[in-house]
Amino acid sequence: MSLRAVGILGLPASAGNYAITHSTTRLSTQRTVSRAQARPSCKMTTGEARNQLYEQSRSQFPVFDKALAHMAFMENAGGSQVPACVADAMRDHLLFNNAQLGAGHELSKRSTAVVEKAHNVIKTIMNAHGVGEIALAGATSTLFAMLADSYRRSKKIQHGDEIIIHDSSHEANAGPWVRLAEETGAVVKWWRVKECPPFSTSMEDLQQLLTDKTKIVALPHVSNLLGEVLDIAAVVRAVRDGPAGGTTRVVADGVAYAPHLPMDMKAWGVDWYGFSVYKTWGPHMAALYGSHSAFQDLKEAGPNHYWISGTDVPMKFELGGPAHEGCAGIVALSRYFQFMTAQSQGSQPAHSSSASDGGAAADLDRGTVEAAYATFCHMEAPLQAQLIDCLNQHPNVTIVGPQTANTASRVATVSFVHKTKTSDELDAAIQRAGFAIRHGHMYAMRLTERLVDLQYVRSPADGVVRISLLHYNTPEEVQQLVSALDKML
Repeated sequence: MSLRAVGILGLPASAGNYAITHSTTRLSTQRTVSRAQARPSCKMTTGEARNQLYEQSRSQFPVFDKALAHMAFMENAGGSQVPACVADAMRDHLLFNNAQLGAGHELSKRSTAVVEKAHNVIKTIMNAHGVGEIALAGATSTLFAMLADSYRRSKKIQHGDEIIIHDSSHEANAGPWVRLAEETGAVVKWWRVKECPPFSTSMEDLQQLLTDKTKIVALPHVSNLLGEVLDIAAVVRAVRDGPAGGTTRVVADGVAYAPHLPMDMKAWGVDWYGFSVYKTWGPHMAALYGSHSAFQDLKEAGPNHYWISGTDVPMKFELGGPAHEGCAGIVALSRYFQFMTAQSQGSQPAHSSSASDGGAAADLDRGTVEAAYATFCHMEAPLQAQLIDCLNQHPNVTIVGPQTANTASRVATVSFVHKTKTSDELDAAIQRAGFAIRHGHMYAMRLTERLVDLQYVRSPADGVVRISLLHYNTPEEVQQLVSALDKML
């Protein structure tokens, strides 16, 4: 059965369809998972059933049979691979639904429906229905820069106000706030990780930084260099209980979190939360959630044209509008969530062919999202454990981030440095061995510069070696990586 049995708006599936296959090959888990602790929501299955999940997941990604047939892709934190249903939907939109929004004719109505549906799909993935709105753009960096600039125009940040920034932040959620402080006379206060491995984060340090002048707290939910999962709900509670209370806005970067664990705006109470769709199996787009009250704060300060009302959210914050074909890809991404949930439950996904509601992807519900993420988490747990266990066995290696495998406290984005070998030479050697990874500062330049000062990293350019896994990686691939690393480290 193909995920493209039905076109995105009821049109026939294209000839480029990539069908689901059920291979008889079985991968074998090479190492037992003794230290990986699955989150309570991770539904556990037998080893054989889990191995089938890897096969079924990979069957949806043509790249694994073609471009990556002889290379293991382990640079997922830079951007994930994309299932065929997403790419096919984008192609179909350009061929059959390509029209400007709001014109009233049939083609425009279909295009408008796709863009509206994409916002709703993201709301479901983020559990944001009823509590906020979603703005879409090409990258999270664009959205955070837009957000900081909107605060500048709103004059909500004044001379002497304080902005707290976590120092492990990707520059996308640090630079805009630093520039805002420079332009307004606000004070930047750095919430720093500890000075020695595993470079953890202390909530007590945040509480000491909070004052009645704190206006913004910007942080990564997961550092794309450290891989540590921060307790975002606890951060929000600390801020709300702090001297400035509800006048302080929490701006969270979920880019490194979203590919691994389920987002939940309703549960966390965060004000702003961004993530990159292209790092979660979708097109090169990003989403920014804002609570209703957070958007209300900015009112007319959004960047879109002057006649567009500040109450017209998200339009006021989507200058130029999101890419329509990208929105089609977001809608189709629902099918991958449905497919993986069905596979984990031993059933087949049901797909609607209704042209009026955007096709099968309209049926995505929150329960499916949570079930899919539980499956992803379950699949990643042994991969993370294999890699962490390997690195811990080499005395010349320092893991830069949590040093134990635990899907509740870290994701499978693992960085390390070597005592005698540069990150550059290790990266080159690992890539020659057939593994796509990377090294460097990972755009967490401020943290990397501090690690240089602390003498854990040689230079910002050399940085760390980073291996980032997702659920479609396999125990067999990671075991091959472990064997290669054992010879190099």
